[in-house]
Amino acid sequence: MLLFLNSIAGSEIVVILLFVLIFFGAKSIPGMSRTLGRGIRQIKDARADIENEIRKTSGDMRKDMNINRTIQETKDQFEKPLKDFSKDIDESTEDLRKRVEIKTKQAANLPNSISHNKIEKELEHKPKPQEEKSQEKSEESPNAEKK
Repeated sequence: MLLFLNSIAGSEIVVILLFVLIFFGAKSIPGMSRTLGRGIRQIKDARADIENEIRKTSGDMRKDMNINRTIQETKDQFEKPLKDFSKDIDESTEDLRKRVEIKTKQAANLPNSISHNKIEKELEHKPKPQEEKSQEKSEESPNAEKK
């Protein structure tokens, strides 16, 4: 308990108690004992209050840690679908890029004359929008003259 009591023998304690009895007298010793007891009791109560406050604070900290864990779990729940969605988009983009590369290579392997000639013929046969209107007007005007 107290370090200095380990080095004091029982006979030395008796001598100290006799000295206190002679010095203070028999009447004042019970009052001093009560005061000493009250002081010790107040110290114990203060220590218990401090321990309770520490326990309460540590309990609050645990609750805060639980709240932080809950926030982190909720954050993870929202991030996971977004990451999955992003991954799906990346995979789709990569797949589309590969398909475009394949089609480009296939088109490059076709003889140029066939693909160009075919496109040119389709464009030649298709009248331009202005030409269509002028052709319609020219077709209408001979009919108008005949009437």
